[in-house]
Amino acid sequence: MESAVPKSPKTCIICMKWGEAFGPDYVNLLYAAVQDHMSLDHDFICITDNTEGLKPGIKVAPLAFPQLDRDLWIHGKWPKLLMFDREIVGEYDAALFLDLDLVVTGQLDPLLTIMLEKGGLYLMPKFRGFVWRMIPAVIWDHIPWVMNKVTRGNSSIVGYVPAEQFHLFDDFDGAKDLPKYENDQNYISALATNRKCYPKNWCIGIIHLVYYWPFGLIFKKYKKRPKRPKIVIFNGRPNPNELLDDSIGYWGSRRRRAFGGIEWVADYLNKYGV
Repeated sequence: MESAVPKSPKTCIICMKWGEAFGPDYVNLLYAAVQDHMSLDHDFICITDNTEGLKPGIKVAPLAFPQLDRDLWIHGKWPKLLMFDREIVGEYDAALFLDLDLVVTGQLDPLLTIMLEKGGLYLMPKFRGFVWRMIPAVIWDHIPWVMNKVTRGNSSIVGYVPAEQFHLFDDFDGAKDLPKYENDQNYISALATNRKCYPKNWCIGIIHLVYYWPFGLIFKKYKKRPKRPKIVIFNGRPNPNELLDDSIGYWGSRRRRAFGGIEWVADYLNKYGV
C-alpha cells in the first residue's frame, strides 16, 4: 500500500482596513511585499468594510464587530479580534496578522513555521522597562521563557494557530473587557492560549533603529537597511510615507531623535506601490 502524501499546512496572512486612516494602496503594498518575502503557500486576507481598489489576488472578509459600538473601535483597536473569528480563519493551520503601517525587511516563513512546530500564539515583544530592552537579542534567544515573562505583546504582528485561539473572539465582552484590558494587545497577551513572543530581533520598531541623541545625527546609522529584523513597525509617527525625503524634518522621541527621510524606506515604498 502506498503511503499517504503528507498534507501541506494551510496558512494565511491577515490585515485589516477600516475608516480613512489607510487607503487600499497600503493593503496592496503589503500584499506585494508579502509575495516577495514568503515562499509558503498562503492566502492573503483583508478584513475590511470597503473593498474598493484592492488587488484581485486579495481575499476579502467583511468587517462586522457588533460586540462594541463603532465609536469605541479606535480606542484599543478592538476590531483586530476578528483575526480570531472561526468564520474567517477556521480553515487555516497557521495565521499571521500584520498591521498596514509596517515594512517587510526579511523572509516571513519563520513567523508561521514556528507556530506550526510549537503551537501557541506569538506577539512582537514589548519590553516593560529600559533594562530589559538593553539586553542583547542573542541572550534572549537562549532564554525565551524569561523574555515571555518580562514582556507584554505588541499586536502589530500576531502569529497564531487559529484553532487554539477562537475564544479570543467568541468570549469578548466589550462592556467587561474594554475597561479591564484597555486595548486589544493587553487582552490578547492576558488571555491567549500558550502566549509567547517572537525572538527580539525578528521584529523591531523604527524608533529603535535610531541612535540615542545626539549620536544619531552624527552617525546616521538609521539610514541603513537593517539586516536582522524581518519586519520594522511604525507605531505612531512617522508613517512610512513620511520618510520619502527630508521634508519631515526632525522626528522620533525625546531620547531617540532623527532627521529627514530614510532611503531604504523610500525604495521599499517605490518598489511596492505607494
